[in-house]
Amino acid sequence: MTLKQLLSVVAITAGLVIVVLVCVDWSPVALQDPARTLGLNAQGVVRWGEHPNRAPFSFLELVLFLGVGLAFVVAGISAWRSRPTRNPGVLLCVSGWLWLISGIRRSSDPLAFTLGITLTLMYQPPLLQLALSFPSGVLRGRADRAAVKFFYASWFFAPIAGWAFFDPRLHVLVGESTSRNLLLLWDSPTIMTAVGNTVRIFQVSVGVAIVGVLVARLRAGTKAYRSAFLPLWLAVIVKTAATVWVSLAVIQLSGSLSWEALLWQYPATAIVPLAVLFGLWRYRFARGALGDLMVEVGSAPVSDRLIGALRRAVHDPTLTLLRWLPDQATFIDDRGQPQTLPDRSTGRASMVLERHGTPIGALVFDDALQDQPQLLAAVRSATSLALENQQMEQQLRDQLIEVRRSRERIVTAGDSRRRQLERDLHDGAQQRLVAVSMELARAQRTTDSQEIRCLVKQAQAELTDALDELRELARGVYPPSLRERGLAGSITALAERSTLPIKLDIRGCTGLPAPVELAAYFICAEATTNAAKYAKAASVAICIDGNETAIRVEIVDNGIGGAQPGPDGGLLGIADRAAALGGTLSIDSPVGKGTTIRAVLPFSTDPEGDQL
Repeated sequence: MTLKQLLSVVAITAGLVIVVLVCVDWSPVALQDPARTLGLNAQGVVRWGEHPNRAPFSFLELVLFLGVGLAFVVAGISAWRSRPTRNPGVLLCVSGWLWLISGIRRSSDPLAFTLGITLTLMYQPPLLQLALSFPSGVLRGRADRAAVKFFYASWFFAPIAGWAFFDPRLHVLVGESTSRNLLLLWDSPTIMTAVGNTVRIFQVSVGVAIVGVLVARLRAGTKAYRSAFLPLWLAVIVKTAATVWVSLAVIQLSGSLSWEALLWQYPATAIVPLAVLFGLWRYRFARGALGDLMVEVGSAPVSDRLIGALRRAVHDPTLTLLRWLPDQATFIDDRGQPQTLPDRSTGRASMVLERHGTPIGALVFDDALQDQPQLLAAVRSATSLALENQQMEQQLRDQLIEVRRSRERIVTAGDSRRRQLERDLHDGAQQRLVAVSMELARAQRTTDSQEIRCLVKQAQAELTDALDELRELARGVYPPSLRERGLAGSITALAERSTLPIKLDIRGCTGLPAPVELAAYFICAEATTNAAKYAKAASVAICIDGNETAIRVEIVDNGIGGAQPGPDGGLLGIADRAAALGGTLSIDSPVGKGTTIRAVLPFSTDPEGDQL
């Protein structure tokens, strides 16, 4: 509902209220005139004119009358603003306007009086149309449309036929009537009574038939439909009962026509717009309860409890939550079975739940809920948030599991490396140092200068070999060139020592944290070693590009491909190194097309942040 439409509705309503207030004749004779009694047809005027103690029109009755009309308009505005189609709101507003304009029958002006008595019951056809078209406001078929057209025509011509043969100035037994009927053809109480009885019986029959249709639809509808329709259905029942009561009193089948029976028409009629408002506010309360539930659910947002709360909030026990599987591009139910979203022809509706444009699930529900878009929007937001939280929790759990596994691999690799260093020291440098010690001891015991020089020369050679082996071991622990020359220099030295030609493209690698430099070096060293040892590559290209937040490392060889991280292999070790720094490492190695290893290693320029 636009602002212009809202202002137009308010202006029309205010204008009608002012017209009614201006038209009311407060003279004593007019207040006692039974022909001006609101809601009565010609036959009812005769019966009310026979009442010796009839109450005059009062300010209280005027307030009740205006209150009913305004209630229709307020309910219409609320329905117009909250429902996807404007039809229910328009019908309620039209009913309110027709109800209000009928109040001009309290005027002493013949034209206003005649128009008022003609429109006395014209507020009822829009309500009948609303009941038949609820909740969408659109009539279901040709029969409903024909019935509604018949309602409007018969309700318009029925009072004309009744008042065409009735002059109220001639048939008031107690008091007098000054109302002039412009519809009068000739005065005939017999014809008027026959027409009145026929019209009343017809209207009662139509009311009973409408109630029967509504009962049948209520029984055949889904629980969501019954829940949405029940308030209006009960209101129509009460209104129909009040109308039947007054009608039977008029045709002398239920006792005398009393002031209480006439006054009962106001609250009985007001129940209809109040029922609509109750339905709208009930769904608003459901949205509030849904928000409270989301706060209460907390750490376990998606559960049977949430689904049950959603079903209660929308009054649909058949509501189902489907989850989206990105790898299979399909929705699954709680049992893991693939499901397709229904179309409207099945009586079921659905809405896809998305976060940042990506599907995360879907809700399947009764089609009657399409009439409550604001409630569905609240349900969509709450469920999407719950699903997203669940996915984030699952991702965190998966990451924690992978971190534990990575730590276990790192610890295992560290222990294995320490044992390897121990063996290398024992079998290599330690043995050579023992040999040096023995040769020096022999040189100390001998007196032959030639033999001493020979022993010292052998000891020197052993020491040189031991130093080379220790340097090689130290390079495996932390390359000296990395400390002395930085990442670019150590990668250059690595390329110079490699048996394969390596093309280097290194940019922005200054001022990097030591853990990042070490991880990048070992990634390059492992990749070039695998290229030479296993991939049978002829060449390798290393590209390293750094910025203020991360460095990107890419190693490409033209070998046989097919590289896969093994449980104890070096590729898994460098992947763990990257993960330990919060980075990523990917391996693209199709068989026969070489291997490409890409790594992204983030870092912070804050030293304390790096330590954390």
